[in-house]
Amino acid sequence: MAPEIIGIAFLGLAVALLIVGVHIGIVLAFCGVMGSVVILGNFSAAIGLLKSTPYASISVYELSVMPLFILMGEFSLYSGISAAAYTAINSWMGKIRGGLAIATTWACAAFGATSGSSLAAASVFTKVAYPEMRKAGYEPNFACAGIATASTLAMLIPPSLYMVIYGVLAKASIAQCLMAGFLPGILMAAVISFASYFMVLRNPKIAPALPSTVSLKEKTLASVKAWPMILLALIIIGGIYSGVFTPTEASATGAFATLVIGVAMRTLKWHNVRESLMAAAFTTALLNLVIMGASIFARLLTICGVPVWLGSVIQGLEMSPIMVIGIIIILFLIIGCFIDALSIMFIFIPIFVPILNILGVDLIYFAVLATVSLNMGTLTPPFGLCVYTVKAVAGQETTVTGIFRACIPYYVPQLIALVLLIAFPQISLLLPATMLQR
Repeated sequence: MAPEIIGIAFLGLAVALLIVGVHIGIVLAFCGVMGSVVILGNFSAAIGLLKSTPYASISVYELSVMPLFILMGEFSLYSGISAAAYTAINSWMGKIRGGLAIATTWACAAFGATSGSSLAAASVFTKVAYPEMRKAGYEPNFACAGIATASTLAMLIPPSLYMVIYGVLAKASIAQCLMAGFLPGILMAAVISFASYFMVLRNPKIAPALPSTVSLKEKTLASVKAWPMILLALIIIGGIYSGVFTPTEASATGAFATLVIGVAMRTLKWHNVRESLMAAAFTTALLNLVIMGASIFARLLTICGVPVWLGSVIQGLEMSPIMVIGIIIILFLIIGCFIDALSIMFIFIPIFVPILNILGVDLIYFAVLATVSLNMGTLTPPFGLCVYTVKAVAGQETTVTGIFRACIPYYVPQLIALVLLIAFPQISLLLPATMLQR
């Protein structure tokens, strides 16, 4: 049997095991080792992969960004910084039809500057925004769908965990990947806000109009209280863009600044610090397990020559780079219905990057397209993790089916934004091209 066929067969086995719920790190390591046994015909040589590959895959300096950004997000969560930002934005947006949903969207975008996790954003803003929406008479499923959709912005606005992992897998500049997500994140927040406004305009019953009871003085005061979020965004985004910080330095400075702010505001207690450290260590350990498994699996694909084979097939078909990008994105959208985004990244980015390099596609540009399309998978049944997270926090007033159905109108504007990002690479590449780097 041809090596390429063996590689594709084990790729299919990995996807099948992920769909039935086996942990991605175990799946990739198992398929990588067993596939190597089949290819090499020597069990000892295949097991040799386990001697050096795991350590080499995680002893990468750039990966030190992950635990620090995760820790920053945990500190931000317990410090109440996100709630203050939501209150400030809501004080200005509340008068608009669907204003609470729009405020939640921009608050999630702001939260993205302190946490690279969409699931954390979904959990936090269901606790913060959902009670306010219900108090205002919002239809439960619409409210949850708005929160779930807005939470995906946290994985696009820097610091984004997806962008960090993509940069490591694609061997692209992590700083440029992070900055590439900023303007697309603003674009996505705008189209999601417009979708909320349009949905309420068509069906006012899902979000009754609210009287404007907030004075200019109260709006100003609420905005002033949101200073921690503004400061952290300046540290992370401004620091990386200006070249003052490398991503690793920005993550360390941001985590320390969040800790100081939380302690100074007396909202971050000692037990919160302990829980944050444990959560960051646990999440980092899980991610390291996945990275080790992905490295073993990537070695199998290299031995089998799968990337080279696919590249030659695509060149033979004489497809344009845009057509190839479109096919990959459609693949991500379909597979995202069944597998989580990080699993898709770890499996497919090492396969597609060599092909994109041959076609001359900018890897920073593709980082944004991959992140946006994978984010949409967190909203699609049956695997939409953001929807399940929101439902778990919201309680019995909603149903998973109802939230998925309420998310459907949000798909169209996101697809339109994705098309715009494909058609106009400058949206993604403007900041990376003008940023200062060290």
